[in-house]
Amino acid sequence: MSQFTDFFTALHLPKNIAGDLSLLLFFIGISLVFGFVFGRGKLINILINIYIALAFMTVLPASLFALSVYAQSASFIVLLVILTAIDSHLFDLHISNSGTDFFWRLFMMSLLITGTLVSVVLSFLPKAIALGYISSAAYGYFASPWALIFWMVTPLLLLLFINNRLR
Repeated sequence: MSQFTDFFTALHLPKNIAGDLSLLLFFIGISLVFGFVFGRGKLINILINIYIALAFMTVLPASLFALSVYAQSASFIVLLVILTAIDSHLFDLHISNSGTDFFWRLFMMSLLITGTLVSVVLSFLPKAIALGYISSAAYGYFASPWALIFWMVTPLLLLLFINNRLR
């Protein structure tokens, strides 16, 4: 039994490994749900709405969010839901469902959209609160300055490759 314990001690796993694994499973699960529930057309609309909601959040006065440390994240989510509910015909982008690579295009788009959403929400939370739930490594993958750039740019670049109407 001590060899078993020594093996895991030698790995130097982070203190919040359960939170990291939960985040990973939640991330993958939500990505799959997004892909299957919303479908290819709505996913692109949600991505664009994330950018619009983020733009709105950056121009709103910080005093609006002084009520709670969760106010900015909650406001972003509410704004995203409202934008998604009213944008049914604002954007005419398309991911074709023909071809054998449809599932992978859909999954990659939903994975990147979920990553962008998690990145933005974590960036609005105080770092100390987020680190109470996940490790600093996981936080760095989503909320570091470089991670924010990655999660904001990569979905847009992917659109260049999966939007079949451009071909």
